[in-house]
Formats: sequence, C-alpha cells, structure tokens
Amino acid sequence: MITGDLDRELAVSLSALAARGELPAAAARFTPGGTWRPAPAGQPATFATSLAFEIARLNGRTPADVAAILAAPFRDIPWIQAAEPAGDGYLSITVTPAALAASAARMAAAGLDCAQSAILRGTAATVRPWPDLAAAASWAEAWQDQADTMTGRLAQAAGATVTITSEWERGGLGPHAARDKRSPVYAAVAYLGASSARYRLARTSPGSTAQLEEMSQPRARAADPLYPVQQAHAEAASTLRWAADLQLEGLDPGERLADLLATPAEQELRGLLSWLPIRVASAARRQRPDELPRYLEQVAGAWLVCRQAAPALPFGGVAAPAEPELASARLVLVDAVRAAVGAGLALTGITAIERL
Repeated sequence: MITGDLDRELAVSLSALAARGELPAAAARFTPGGTWRPAPAGQPATFATSLAFEIARLNGRTPADVAAILAAPFRDIPWIQAAEPAGDGYLSITVTPAALAASAARMAAAGLDCAQSAILRGTAATVRPWPDLAAAASWAEAWQDQADTMTGRLAQAAGATVTITSEWERGGLGPHAARDKRSPVYAAVAYLGASSARYRLARTSPGSTAQLEEMSQPRARAADPLYPVQQAHAEAASTLRWAADLQLEGLDPGERLADLLATPAEQELRGLLSWLPIRVASAARRQRPDELPRYLEQVAGAWLVCRQAAPALPFGGVAAPAEPELASARLVLVDAVRAAVGAGLALTGITAIERL
C-alpha cells in the first residue's frame, strides 16, 4: 500500500529528473518496485530504497550523490515527512503518521486483496493447483511441489502475467494422485492435519527439508508454528464480531486516525503491515516462499503485543478505550491485521480460521 504510493512518486521523479538532465535519460526506465527495505534505524514509518546504486552505474556518480538528487523532490510532497540519503547511497524516506495510518485503513478496506501490487508487472509465472501433499513420496518432493505452487501464486499477487495449469496439463492422471501410506509425508498429514503440514513446508527454507522429518514425532503437535498465526486472525475476527455486537462500528476517525493510533505497539504494527506487498513480491522474485510465513509470524507477534497494550474493546482493562472514537480507530487496525494475515495464509494455500 504505502510502498506502492512511494513507487509512483519515485517513478514520476525519475522521469522529471531525467528530462531536466539531472539524471541520465536511462534512469527514467528504472522500476522502483521491489527495491524498498526497512530503514536501518528500524523506524516504522521509514522506508529505504537501493535504487540510487543502480542509477549510479549509468554515469559514474556516487550512489550517495544520486540519492541526494532523488531525495529533493520528495521534500515537497505533503505526506512525506523527511527524505535524505542514508548510508553509502540509500534513499531514506519517512512518511507522515497520517499516511501510515491511512495505509492500514486501505488494507482493511481491501481485504484479501491487500497483498496485491504491480511490482512484478512485466514478468511471467505459472500458477498450479495446490498439491495434495499426502501424495508426495518424500519430504523433498512435497517441499518442491509446495514451493513451486506458492511461488507462482505470490508472483501473480505481485502483478506477474501468469499461465494457469491444471493437474492434467502437468501429466497427472486425474484430480488426485494415488497416496502411498508408507510415505512420511502421508503420516505427517494424517497426524498434524493438512494445513499444519502445508504451513511447515511453506516456511521451510531451501535445502532444509531434513528438519521436516520431525513432523511425525509427538512433540511436533505442541510446537505448531501455524497456531499463533491462525490465532492472530481468529482473535482479530473475534474482536470485530464483539465490536459489532456492542455497536462500536460506524464511527469514522477520519484524519485523527494517526493521532489515535499513537502507542508504540500500534505504530510498530502499522509499519509492519505496510510491508506485506513488498514481502510477497520479494518472496516470489527470490524464489523464497518461506519468507512470507515468517513475516506472518512477525505480524502475529506484533499483534499480540498491540492487543494487550492497546485493546480495541471497552473491557480490555486499564488500557481499554474510554472514547468510542478511539475504539473505532483501533478497530481499523484490527481489521487490517485480519486482512493481512488472511491474505498471507491464502497465498500459502491455507484458509484462515474465524474462530479457534
């Protein structure tokens, strides 16, 4: 959301700077999407891009000089709080609290579409049906099937042009392959459930499939990494249901949203949520689908802290909102959490649960 806005502004700036001769003409063809990363200082509202390093190769200027040129136009944009070179040539941009809060509101409104972007527009990907993991003969096969399918779905969400295939086109004999009950994957799916097994596969990094052998052991059920992520979604959904029952909905905090979501926990969560489209695109581009589940776990952890420090419902203890407007503002953030986690799980091949 917010990174998409930054992409558009940076694209406009590149064209203008190239037209004025302040940057090489070829700089106007650079695509900023996907170059954003968290600022080294870790401020929730600060975003850094490495684009200056790429542009510097065109004319021999230092990346720091290019970053300074790129920063100047951003200082005239109302929703930009600061823009300056950082490090050896990163462009660091800090958005206003109002812009970051508005990004959370847009995510809530977008629902499951909140992970979508145009970052990988112009690239191509293949979208396959989600594999029947219990039919895999080995963990390596199950991991590859999950990774291939998930990477295609991530690329599609990030704007890639996709070719959709069916099991028949992949050479299968029907909608379901035969299952080998001797397979360790079959045993783990039967023991843990399909969603838990799929999530563990999804979060496993390349070359680490050996650790999946532990999934058939009794302790695997107690240490389920999917549970806190599903819990975050279910608790957010439950909070919104309670709010509806208490008739707390309908009050729009408007321009006061940022002022009302001012606790450190809320600011941290807002900043983390804003990275969802970038994380999706990056995971697809790098063919590292495991990066998305680990991001969802970060969101779940930040949500746990936030709901305790800044509860949205009036019976949340001393930190509970005393005014309806504050409750409404916090509910916007709750809804953004539900949307982000739900979208992330969908891209993993898992349906988010509404109740635990």
